[in-house]
Amino acid sequence: MKFLNILNSLYDEEILCKLGFLKGIRLFEGIKKRQLIHVLESLQERTYLKGETIFTQGDIGRALFIVFDGKIALTRIDQATQKSEIIAEVHPGEFFGEMALLEEMPRTATAYALEDTKVFMLFKIKLESLLFARPTIGVTIAAQLAKIMSARLRAMIEKPQGE
Repeated sequence: MKFLNILNSLYDEEILCKLGFLKGIRLFEGIKKRQLIHVLESLQERTYLKGETIFTQGDIGRALFIVFDGKIALTRIDQATQKSEIIAEVHPGEFFGEMALLEEMPRTATAYALEDTKVFMLFKIKLESLLFARPTIGVTIAAQLAKIMSARLRAMIEKPQGE
């Protein structure tokens, strides 16, 4: 019985750790901590080994990825040189692949693990389920997604030429 209590305690600590992590993700701003359990239930966890490809440029996107631990490289093929260039690194607490939550279109980059990396994946179908089952949560995520994508688009537009 004591072993079972220890096991439950560790499980609870792990869940609380994940909920605390999710609370700090910009995508989930405005969602109460007690509501985050529903978000956590909608996420799928996966660990990628160093060098493992998460998705390839041109693949159809169906999920957003949140880095829990580790580091991801995003690369794109330069059309002129046909060489792969790193366009960004994604660290714990950051996410990528968010366009897949809006439409299932080809990925604009390749993502691979720079080191062993644990991610949470939010699939488009899970977000749609949240929108119907927990509208407050789903609408909050959708609104945050719109703000984040608007800010990223604005940053691209305002970026000086030649950078």
